[in-house]
Amino acid sequence: MQLGLTDVWLLSPEIALTGLAVLVMVLDFFMRSGGTGPNRGTLAVVAIVGMLIPAGFTTWLAFSPNRPTTGFYGMLTSDNYALFFQYLFLGIGLGVILASYDFIRLYIKASGEFYALLLFSLVGAMFMASSTELITIYIALELTSFPLYVMAGMLRNNIPNNPDSSKRSSEAAIKYVLLGAMSSAILLYGMALLYGVTGTTDLKSIASALQTFTSGGPNALVLLLADVFIFAGFGFKISAVPFHMWAPDIYEGAPSPGTLFFSVASKAAGFAALIRVFIAGGLVQTSSFYVWGLIAIAALFSMTLGNIVAIVQSDIKRMMAYSSIAQAGYILVGFAALAFQPKNNSATSAILVFIAVYVVTNIGAFAGIIALANATGGERVRDFDGLFRRSPALALGMSLCLLSLAGIPPLAGAVSKVVLFIAAWNQGGFLPWLVIAGLLNSVISIAYYVGIVYRIFVATPPRDDRLPISRAASTALVLSVIGIIALTIFIGPLLNAGGMGAQSLFSYLGK
Repeated sequence: MQLGLTDVWLLSPEIALTGLAVLVMVLDFFMRSGGTGPNRGTLAVVAIVGMLIPAGFTTWLAFSPNRPTTGFYGMLTSDNYALFFQYLFLGIGLGVILASYDFIRLYIKASGEFYALLLFSLVGAMFMASSTELITIYIALELTSFPLYVMAGMLRNNIPNNPDSSKRSSEAAIKYVLLGAMSSAILLYGMALLYGVTGTTDLKSIASALQTFTSGGPNALVLLLADVFIFAGFGFKISAVPFHMWAPDIYEGAPSPGTLFFSVASKAAGFAALIRVFIAGGLVQTSSFYVWGLIAIAALFSMTLGNIVAIVQSDIKRMMAYSSIAQAGYILVGFAALAFQPKNNSATSAILVFIAVYVVTNIGAFAGIIALANATGGERVRDFDGLFRRSPALALGMSLCLLSLAGIPPLAGAVSKVVLFIAAWNQGGFLPWLVIAGLLNSVISIAYYVGIVYRIFVATPPRDDRLPISRAASTALVLSVIGIIALTIFIGPLLNAGGMGAQSLFSYLGK
């Protein structure tokens, strides 16, 4: 068997995105060596326009009739699940670059490096969603992670009203590297144990090997440890309790555009790989209830700790960090539903829908946070006091995003949460209790989400001036608001896309 054009064809979105990252680096180098300094506007435009090429290849793959879906000896797939996340990651890249343009211009000197690192990380995230072999998934995770470590420490100029911001950025990068290395080692150890049980690293072959696995056999404990270590390794990426310890400090210390990217890209990529490994690898059918009990406990504590601790935060980015932890808990509620019905298409599709809505909403919320930081240098909760009087459009757009994150009906965030909870409730077992806990936590989350909205509209502003909001940040926020409204009204197409993506995973398990 030899590699052919079909294999390259399936890899075309990743190749195009890699070429775009290299192009940004080359342009930045020549601009610097020419003595004119980096033209941040040019680099951002090149990055945004250039993403149309991988988006075009992804669309071509999605709508090509009778196309092959696997390549590179079965290590890569271009099924509907992978295509769903490829579109999502490209949207993340567009949103983050737009929202961060002015922040990078003001506070980050190495704009070319920032954009290139972001694009390389997106390439790794795409591979995490499309890889069907354990070692390839691990390498993709490292490709996703290494740029994030650098991005966390790229703040070199102190932000006004935050004189220690550059120092805390460096500290965040160091913490991220150390904890990231630890989580990678745990994940790799889990993969090694799974290889020891099955004798293969190919997910389809693992699923076939585990079909004959007996729960009382001598390898039962090894498989249990493999499941736990794999979940723990990905648990770091999704910032689920008790693997969340990195999120608050790193979210607070990293540059706000980096924090935005961590909160959406890293979490989406982590869930993409976790779900594929467990479903396509057949672990959903063989994992013991000890594993699913651990996942349910992680879901419960992620929701509860995230929402309760977020209430008392005074830094907006730390608050969003704990919000992100809580959102991971909600997603794990749907993931735990697989314990009772491994081929649960409704739960898996609900997870994909929830992740997509979360990404769109979180980009909008952070676009507002970054826009305020650009205008005032403030990143504290109290800096949002009276924002409506200073920038009505920014206040309205960000409030809509926060209310959607809180799950206030009829916004898309509420719809996605209802879909997820209904899918979990229908499975029975301990899931109804977990859903009830999720509903209670949704009520708790109103305290801090609506608390920010209250400050925006009711509190007295520190000044009566008008805030200048750039076109780039405004565009990112407007696109997020349009996305929330569109998903609220037309949630059906997203549900269909999520269902198609979920269904493609179960083909690995056979009938």
